[in-house]
Amino acid sequence: MNRSTYSERDYAFGQAMLTLRTSIGLTQAGLADLLHVSRRAVGEWEAGSSYPTTGHLKRLIELGVQQQAFAAGREAEEIRALWKAANQKVILDELWLAALLGKQTTPLAPLPVEQTGGTDPVISPPSGGPRLDWGDALAVPAFYGREEELARLTEWVVEERCRVVSVLGLGGIGKSALAVSLMHRVAPHFEVVIWRSLRDAPSCEALLDDCLQVLAPQPLREVPANLERRLSLLLEHLRDRRALLVLDNLETLLEEGEGTGRMHPSYEGYARLLRRMGETAHQSCLLLTSREKASDLVPLEGSRTPVRSLRLTGLDAVASEQLLE
Repeated sequence: MNRSTYSERDYAFGQAMLTLRTSIGLTQAGLADLLHVSRRAVGEWEAGSSYPTTGHLKRLIELGVQQQAFAAGREAEEIRALWKAANQKVILDELWLAALLGKQTTPLAPLPVEQTGGTDPVISPPSGGPRLDWGDALAVPAFYGREEELARLTEWVVEERCRVVSVLGLGGIGKSALAVSLMHRVAPHFEVVIWRSLRDAPSCEALLDDCLQVLAPQPLREVPANLERRLSLLLEHLRDRRALLVLDNLETLLEEGEGTGRMHPSYEGYARLLRRMGETAHQSCLLLTSREKASDLVPLEGSRTPVRSLRLTGLDAVASEQLLE
């Protein structure tokens, strides 16, 4: 398997692989089973840290043709572009491609898709691209050693359509960098992407007003004064369109004292926001970073619910050495 270095990840190829797989209608685990590879291998392809072998790439293309995942009338062009992007050591077999495209018939029945959170199907990236408001998100020029975590979070957000996802870990372990990398990777699958830092502890009302102005298709002349009405209006927008809302540094709002996870009384509005986001059906996702898990999410969280959390551990030795280079 051809492998790129961490600092030279091929983001464009990774996004192309993710888009093709979701267009086919497969989870990472489902594709791995069909190609007889590990789920981690699929995750590394989609992270842009390695490339599939020629045999695996050809099988993937065959699945894409069967499921009409390539643009009608441009199949050959898109397949050639994918082959070139995949950094293959052999040139594309044009006779094989012609025979493959010549056998196109009606699409096969949809391939089974594992769903553990909600019942909505995987959606294709919205046409026209997302509306982005990245606020003061960090610039992450290079990303080290988190391919497996990035792949898992991508699956939760894009395929399983989780409503709330928390990235947890000690200060300085890389939560914000991972969230930024995830945001860039999954942005094409959303209509609106918003990043906000909670480091300065804005009031929940101020945050909601800010987000509502971004989410509303037209500028809001008036925002409801009542917090519950603001929350209801937010959820209405999150049901109407697929939005990714990233809140960084949630621990700023929690009570002091290691391990409590309770929201400070001054920020009780955020506790209601978290509960409403986790309990109410909508098509959007709230991504959080925090040193501690918010206690309001604990009753809602589970491996087969739309509320998940991922706790980061230290980097492995190889990634740590590359970080110091």
